[in-house]
Amino acid sequence: MSIHPYHKELQVATLAIKRASLLTKQLSDSIQELQTVGTITKNDKSPVTLGDFASQAIINYAIKLNFPSDEIVGEEDSKDLQTNSKLSSQILELIEDIQKETKDYDSVLGSLKTVDQIYKSIDFGDSSGGSHGRFWALDPIDGTKGFLRGDQFAVCLALIEDGQVVLGVIGCPNLNEVIISNTEQKGTKGGLYSAIKGVGSYYSHLFEPGFIELNKQRRLKMSENVKPVDLKVVEGVEKGHSSHDTQSKIKSQLGFNPNTVSQQTINLDSQVKYCVLANGNADLYLRLPINEQYSEKIWDHAAGNILVTESGGKVSDITGNELNFGNGRLLESKGVIASNREIFDKVIDAIKQVT
Repeated sequence: MSIHPYHKELQVATLAIKRASLLTKQLSDSIQELQTVGTITKNDKSPVTLGDFASQAIINYAIKLNFPSDEIVGEEDSKDLQTNSKLSSQILELIEDIQKETKDYDSVLGSLKTVDQIYKSIDFGDSSGGSHGRFWALDPIDGTKGFLRGDQFAVCLALIEDGQVVLGVIGCPNLNEVIISNTEQKGTKGGLYSAIKGVGSYYSHLFEPGFIELNKQRRLKMSENVKPVDLKVVEGVEKGHSSHDTQSKIKSQLGFNPNTVSQQTINLDSQVKYCVLANGNADLYLRLPINEQYSEKIWDHAAGNILVTESGGKVSDITGNELNFGNGRLLESKGVIASNREIFDKVIDAIKQVT
């Protein structure tokens, strides 16, 4: 067994992410089937509500069982859920089913048995974060739109100590191992991406049972491409999350060929974008702010941040300053940029030229 910093934390995070990823994957897959038979409509958000609450309950419970004094910054709270007994019962049933399916994890993760335990576990996510002490940042389903259409979404967990991300684990249930373009993907579907500060970033199959030691996983390394003809950019699918117009101008400033730039752009929901970067399948992630008021949440970037930096890349705001995860629940930064180190300064310069 390889011993490295945060070994126990990585084991707990990995198994919790695997359990929650199995549950959310089954829910996401069922949506398309239910839409086909007319049980739910495309506007029905109930499956993602179920998944968010169930995923957060599972992961928070596991963290508090193993690290009772750790705080958690989670996206959800149980206030509305406590007034909906039907939804609460559905969530308990989902959790019970996935716990049976992954009963070998109970010795590490424990098992939830009542709706009251679920409410309490969800509400462990009420930390306000900050620059001192130790807390976890959780996004139980990152990429709601992708989840609902059976596309990309992720379950994301990061450990932050004194404002610094020291561990990140991302489960990507629908992500192929190799992403070439929007239309060409290959390899195993379902990836687990893990990173520890000073240890590196690693990939393994998400649906392989149990905890796989890092020395048996594949080490990740960012690309070193510099020529515009070789570069690939990852961006969000939803235009409401980032300014695609400004991003187009930046790509032009970097020297992308207007005839090929669309083939060099990969659109993905959620923090899977960071995973694709860390895996060397893309060189640049652009997330320009849509307006001055928009604030990013720490759970949307913490795990992805360490994944990229530990694979040799850089992450910053649009001015080139590192992201600060010690300001509370929000990132007080304008936009997010991630790239390989070779082109990072050029990207920041290009942004200055067009913004």
